[in-house]
Amino acid sequence: MKTSLSRNIGLDYSFTFLSNLNLLHALWMIYLSLKGFSLLELGLLEGIFHITSFLMEVPTGAVADLWGRKNSRVMGRGFFIASQFFLWFSDQFVFQAAGFILTAISYNLESGAGEALVYDSLVTLEKENNFMGIRSRKELIFQLSSIIAFLSGGYFATKDYNIVFTATITLAIFSLINAFFMVEPPINRQENSQSGSIVLKIINSLIKQSKDSILVIRKEVRIAYLIVFTEGIFVFSTCQYFYLQTWWKSEGFSEWYMGIVFAAQCIIAGLSGLAAPGLDKKIGEFRLLLFLPVLLLFSLWGVALSSWKALFFILTGSLEGVLIVTVSDYINKLIPGEFRATILSYQSMVFSLLMILLFPLMGWLGDKYSLILSFKVIAVTATALYGIYIFTVFRRYSKG
Repeated sequence: MKTSLSRNIGLDYSFTFLSNLNLLHALWMIYLSLKGFSLLELGLLEGIFHITSFLMEVPTGAVADLWGRKNSRVMGRGFFIASQFFLWFSDQFVFQAAGFILTAISYNLESGAGEALVYDSLVTLEKENNFMGIRSRKELIFQLSSIIAFLSGGYFATKDYNIVFTATITLAIFSLINAFFMVEPPINRQENSQSGSIVLKIINSLIKQSKDSILVIRKEVRIAYLIVFTEGIFVFSTCQYFYLQTWWKSEGFSEWYMGIVFAAQCIIAGLSGLAAPGLDKKIGEFRLLLFLPVLLLFSLWGVALSSWKALFFILTGSLEGVLIVTVSDYINKLIPGEFRATILSYQSMVFSLLMILLFPLMGWLGDKYSLILSFKVIAVTATALYGIYIFTVFRRYSKG
């Protein structure tokens, strides 16, 4: 059994590489704008994605906790493959919305499940102290895969978007096959002894799992602080990432140029992710969480005010790489195994809520005024929230 579980680590590396080879990820806004969708419509589609993600994160996390992380991953890949056909062939907003809904559910099913599968495999192997190192290598693989996806997607998009979709779906099928070879780690799942229909049992199980997970967070409040902190940072860099695509395209830059910029950002993120365990030991959790956002603010203001937008965007990678690895380790150490996927889904749910509020607003400002104004609003909002964070939440977190 332990031999099979140890293979999960390598299979997770290969799954990460294959599943992240989404050649359309950095191009979907350009692709849909070429189809005639406005910035507001693109913002609404992203909002639909995150509304779905917000509503489905905790139920899908509970699915992973109750019925298996591997099964959740397999289902997630199936939903993703189906979503690509909607995005590829539809010119109607309603069908594009259906594609975004399926994409959101696919991410929901995979978001907490994969990390929970790896961490609980390490717990069974009594090697959970190796998680941060494994997570840093996984982040490097993720970024290397992103580099290939960005460069390949940018190149093929200048030729034919049909090639981009065909390659993305083919690679997704390989990642689905990869997921089937994983082994479910043993965890203490709660038995459901209630009578009634299978549907009622499922609903009651999901509700109970969600409530019990909330009790875990209330008991260990640092989990909530870490979740709000990290997802607040990522939402600003994500908005910038997507709307920069449209701005560069309007300024005459090609998809190939954007692929190079995004690839460079991934290189920085991958290298900083590798350095994360060393930085954590040298600087410590408190200082990392205090000073890392300053680098983000510097980059956001650089994009908003400077003509060197690509350079400042690339710098965000140095923040993301360290933050993803260290905070992932901090949170997992605080979560009991039977609630891990559910609580990690709360993390994605917070991100979705923030995106619902911010992303369509940025699209509306871009349509009505300019995307430069959108970038400035992002920087101002991030600066204000960092000030609030320092004077309220972070002071309480540091005492926890």
